[in-house]
Amino acid sequence: MKRKIYILVLSAAVLASCTKYLDIKPYGQTIPKTAEEFSALLNTTLEEIDYGEEYIMGDIASIVELTSYADNLEASLGTYPLGNFLPLYIGDDLSAKQKRYEGIYSYIRDCNIIIGNMKEQDTRFGRDVLGTAHAIRGICYYNLLRDFCEPAVGNLQGHGLPLVTVFDMEARPVRSTIEKTAELIESDFKLAMDYDIQDPMCRFNSDIMEGYLARLYFWTGDWANAAIYAESVIKKYPLRSGSEYRTMIETGSLRDGNILFRGGALSDDEADQDSFNDIRVLSSRPVSASFVNLFAEKENDVRYSMSFSKKRVLKKRLISGIRSAEMQLILAESLYHSGKEQAALEALNELRRNRIEGVADYTMETLPAVDEDARVTEDVYGEPLTPLLSAILNERRKELFLEGDRWYELKRNGRPEFWAQKNGYKYTTRKFMYTFPIPIQDIELVDGLVQNPGYDKVK
Repeated sequence: MKRKIYILVLSAAVLASCTKYLDIKPYGQTIPKTAEEFSALLNTTLEEIDYGEEYIMGDIASIVELTSYADNLEASLGTYPLGNFLPLYIGDDLSAKQKRYEGIYSYIRDCNIIIGNMKEQDTRFGRDVLGTAHAIRGICYYNLLRDFCEPAVGNLQGHGLPLVTVFDMEARPVRSTIEKTAELIESDFKLAMDYDIQDPMCRFNSDIMEGYLARLYFWTGDWANAAIYAESVIKKYPLRSGSEYRTMIETGSLRDGNILFRGGALSDDEADQDSFNDIRVLSSRPVSASFVNLFAEKENDVRYSMSFSKKRVLKKRLISGIRSAEMQLILAESLYHSGKEQAALEALNELRRNRIEGVADYTMETLPAVDEDARVTEDVYGEPLTPLLSAILNERRKELFLEGDRWYELKRNGRPEFWAQKNGYKYTTRKFMYTFPIPIQDIELVDGLVQNPGYDKVK
């Protein structure tokens, strides 16, 4: 019998409808008038990003959750008591994801107020405020796209998001297509670049937005543009290696080396303690054998000793941000899917040269065989992995360990089903669970709003 997931209806005080969290006027009864007043809508958000927040850049807690859902750590918790504080699998958190939908749209509401009402667009300060509003709105929709829509490649006419671009208390939007959603995100990212944000406090300068465009094009399968923007970032922020790389990853600075931006880098003592506790709990799960076995070069690979101990206890600092190595991997896979296999191989080898001391470049003949027992067995098009693409995906898994990436890689590449056990019970991550449920109250209140496959609502 096919198992169904039932999503709990939360009280109105906790979970409001889309129309509720989009139409509340923040900061009093009136819409702001000056650029200074509009900037107040952003200042709190920017501070939250610097000190750690869940919905835009992601905080340590959200990275811990994403890591728990995926397969880089062992999830059978019989002998790891602290691990009981972690979600065993995504099914434990599906109801809570409705709150994420609400939270992200609340940020979109604030951005819409600024974009639709701020008249001061010809000053440097005004351009910085508007550019930042477009950047944050685009990132919010990008995060919603990855979480609440099915994989995009080959599915651009599938269900996208309700698109809200103006402050309208009467709006009852239904879902657009994935293509239309991606077009809005692209527009926001490019407008943020056009405004050419200069104030460092606004964070989202043109270099960061180029990185986000690369991410968007990569997620939607626009390989040519993904490669163009990824390569542009790499040229400005070249890869680091050896001790330089280690220091960059371990220091936790807001920006360092080729880390363009890191969320939560200015955490205070209280937040640091929370992060310490999150990491301590996460460390109770041993690193999976399948992940350890990817490091064929072992100690010659700088990531090997940085990632986990000999007892398979994780060591790497958790990162929520954007950096050049991700762009290098986007470049390699985008070239591959564009039919430029030799260039893709060179991009892969460039990353490996910067991570593995004395490594010999792969050739098409020396690429490792595809592991038939690997969790991911097919690519974004449903085709079996080739040795080259398998090597690219394996390097991505190693490079972006503990950065919240693996869950989305599983979603992109086939949404494999896998299980964990606890107290004699078996818990399976089903294919449909990679896409989170639209909040029930939105489905009930907005005529024509379509729920994601696999979910039933409780009356």
